[in-house]
Amino acid sequence: MNKKFIVTAMGLVLAGGMGLANADVKLYGQLDVSIDSVDVDGGSDDVNMGSNRSAVGFKGTEDLGGGLKAFFKVEYQTDVDDAGTAAGPLEDDTNEGDGKDGWKSRDQFIGLKSEGFGKLTFGMMSTAYKSPASKLDPFYRTRNQARNIGLQSALHKGRGEEGQGRATNTVRYDSPNFSGINVFGTYTFDNSEADGENDDPYSLGVSYKGGGIYAFASYITTDTGGDDEATQFGAKYSMGDISVWGMYEIDGGLINGGAGDGADIWNIGGSFTMGNNLISVDYAEGDDVDLNGGGKLNTSYSTWRVGGYHKFSNRTRVYATFAQQDMDATGETDIFSLGMRHNF
Repeated sequence: MNKKFIVTAMGLVLAGGMGLANADVKLYGQLDVSIDSVDVDGGSDDVNMGSNRSAVGFKGTEDLGGGLKAFFKVEYQTDVDDAGTAAGPLEDDTNEGDGKDGWKSRDQFIGLKSEGFGKLTFGMMSTAYKSPASKLDPFYRTRNQARNIGLQSALHKGRGEEGQGRATNTVRYDSPNFSGINVFGTYTFDNSEADGENDDPYSLGVSYKGGGIYAFASYITTDTGGDDEATQFGAKYSMGDISVWGMYEIDGGLINGGAGDGADIWNIGGSFTMGNNLISVDYAEGDDVDLNGGGKLNTSYSTWRVGGYHKFSNRTRVYATFAQQDMDATGETDIFSLGMRHNF
């Protein structure tokens, strides 16, 4: 086990034990393991085990008086199956850590909050582009999650300071709730002036929740100049056991990494709940990139997913998903995943 993680965990446990009168410190986590069958056109087929962002963390708050609270979160990802990053061609472990084994840092931050002011957070956390869209995916943090298979863009995953889903070296503000409306945003400091970029990425978002409706809009840019931005709109409507959702991402060059713009992505989906069971289906399409020098880059594709899960309890479930992504340039990738999750 990583020495850094041991020292951090011991310090947090000791801090919690000495400050129970003033602070609430909670150990939490998720274990998710699946058996995945991957079939790639023109490539090798594989059946293997995957650990889907299994993680353990500590979080807590302290009442500072006058309605003001301090809060923190320290979370690490681990590979339950010890397979490291060799989990298949569409896995999103890239830039999520620093090696095959051991612990990889996830959300880690401190901050202040109050009902009248909102929340101000410092550290490593999700951008205003990533965080609202994750609520549309019933299979978030599984092998066939939306951001792995093209239902959502790659801006919803990874870690770094250049528009990745988890932003490092970042400050985030979340407003109080105004009749169901929240405004939020992030600002990322340039980690090093020596790289010659001197850019300060930021993201902005707004969401609404009420009456069975959840809707959001958000924007992100690396602030480098040129093709360096993306905008998205999404919504979900729930009525009884039925939910439907959709999202549209408008590429201003950032989705494709700056080679050009136009790689827009849209998706639609729905689910039906029966007691402790849920079934869902999604469909998405992605467009070609309009190259800066003229012409197009063949990046268009279509993708669909069908899945379901059964909850044994509020903490333990089993699930199965099948996804097919058809790239116009390279052909199909089929992924079947059968897994189990336990939250604690």
